[in-house]
Amino acid sequence: MKSIQSASSVDIKTFDTPASINLRPPPVDRHKSFDEEDFSKKPFVVKKAVAAPKNVASYSIADLQMATGSFSVENLLGEGSFGRFYRAQFDDGKVLAVKKINSSVLPSELSDDFIEVVSNISELHHTNVTKLVGYCSEHGQHLLVYEFHKNGSLHEFLHLSDEYSKPLIWNSRVKIALGTARALEYLHEGCSPSIVHKNIKSENILLDAELNPHLSDSGLATFIPNADQGFLVQLIGC
Repeated sequence: MKSIQSASSVDIKTFDTPASINLRPPPVDRHKSFDEEDFSKKPFVVKKAVAAPKNVASYSIADLQMATGSFSVENLLGEGSFGRFYRAQFDDGKVLAVKKINSSVLPSELSDDFIEVVSNISELHHTNVTKLVGYCSEHGQHLLVYEFHKNGSLHEFLHLSDEYSKPLIWNSRVKIALGTARALEYLHEGCSPSIVHKNIKSENILLDAELNPHLSDSGLATFIPNADQGFLVQLIGC
């Protein structure tokens, strides 16, 4: 009993004596997570995969080479901020316009971004906006396939008229101006989110057989480093 009592008294004294432990004080901001600052400085963004658009056709490089004569000079329609336009005639007789985007504008590693742009442009449906028919993205090449307008661009009518072409009469100029304005109204107010063209110029206003205007390069402003700014009055030569 004595040994038990002595052991018990020793244990009590041991627990009653406060332990001398050197503890560091907590940080000043105790409510801040240790990795909160890292996330605030370096946000981590997960990019959603973009599915290939289903309402436009997917062409191969071989198909477009055959249709454009290996992108020959004879089929060259013009050159813009993104690349060159070529006339493409397919085996079934259909004629389309192919835009070959320069690699400097859209590097090959941005293929996912290109598919997203194609998907967005494919949703544009307006009588005065050039319709996207298809696209090609393979072997580091990016191409857009549009409907073809036989009368070319407004720029050609205003500045490159030959002896066989007739000058634009006043009514035609007004029709072109109104059609282009309706296209811009659609891009600004009819699309959600709104689309800013940023590259309005006479070369991007294409004319069909009845001289109805069709605005091209719509939805490509993301890849224009310094887009040309202009006024519609200047485009129609008034």
